[in-house]
Amino acid sequence: MPVSLGIQVKQLVCRAVSVGSGGFAVVVLVLAVRAEAIDLAVYRAAGEVVLSGGNLYDAAVWRDLKFTYPPVAAVVFVPFALVSPFVAKVCAVAGNGALLVFIVRRSWRAIGGRPVVAVVVGFVLLTEAVHASIYVGQVNLLLVALVLGDLTGRGRGIGVGLAAGLKLTPLVFVVYLVVVGRFRDAAVAVGVAIGTVVVGFVILPADSVTYWFGGVVGDPSRIYADLTSTHNQSLRGLLLRAGLPDLWPWIAALVCLVTFLIARRCDRLLAVTLVGLCAAAVSPWSWGHHWVWIIPLTVVVADRVFLRGQRIWAVPGVLLLATFPWVLALADPPDGAGPAVLAEGPLWFLVGNLYLVLFAVVLALAANSRTGPAEL
Repeated sequence: MPVSLGIQVKQLVCRAVSVGSGGFAVVVLVLAVRAEAIDLAVYRAAGEVVLSGGNLYDAAVWRDLKFTYPPVAAVVFVPFALVSPFVAKVCAVAGNGALLVFIVRRSWRAIGGRPVVAVVVGFVLLTEAVHASIYVGQVNLLLVALVLGDLTGRGRGIGVGLAAGLKLTPLVFVVYLVVVGRFRDAAVAVGVAIGTVVVGFVILPADSVTYWFGGVVGDPSRIYADLTSTHNQSLRGLLLRAGLPDLWPWIAALVCLVTFLIARRCDRLLAVTLVGLCAAAVSPWSWGHHWVWIIPLTVVVADRVFLRGQRIWAVPGVLLLATFPWVLALADPPDGAGPAVLAEGPLWFLVGNLYLVLFAVVLALAANSRTGPAEL
């Protein structure tokens, strides 16, 4: 086959894959509108409580589900309460779709590569983390977009502060900013986060007192009653299931320290991705959809395997394939779906803690990464 013809065939195949991936993504997003967006329903209910002057944290806000976010987040969710559930769902799906595209494009730009958006978007929509985030109407993609846009752009800490104001786990990025010497950006992030707390006290003073001083903040039992459940895909969940709950604070602190030290030596995208994965790992409770930092990780893996020829990075690539919902359900089936197919043994441990295994593998590879330190 002539070289020019071979190049044309390759280009046609790439375009066909991109078009197919884009079409698949559109289908998934359309189907998501028909799904029961449980988390979005909780957000809408919280917004309704704000409008009615009720109490956010005294009881469940929707069915038997409690509101677990800071008070200012409920204020942000008020617009969803002003429209019908269907309109809110359409807006959430469209917004999450746009955020997903933004995250993928920003990730490619951070490494200076040519954006391969449709293929990556199509792939990550097959993973549990992204699929579930969009179907239940979660806020995860917004948090990733705020932090990633900030730390790979010119946000100067503002995005990190806003993300931490909506949900506490992004505070780990403040520590990262300090570790890499971006003290001014860290101070801005803290200031913005404190500003969101102040806004919460001004608008919802009683709820703010309850949240910050009434034992609500840091109480994972409000998320799910059984803290040892396989639904808890965090380091604490693993240790609880192993009967070692007292080790969690120490191991979590050690994991954070190691992650920060390794991240200092990595390029910008890999560094931020490592810290994002670390946040999900050390959180008291992490659902599978909290691991949406696998989106920039997918770009990192694609860049190293296909563009840099670092074949060892195919290992986390295979693990990313294993984060598809039907694989994870073998060890962690949804509530009401019956017993797990895998209930014990090494394979059960691997599939039941796959996100943590993936994070450990990426951390080990990053420790031996040849790329330079993150741009400050």
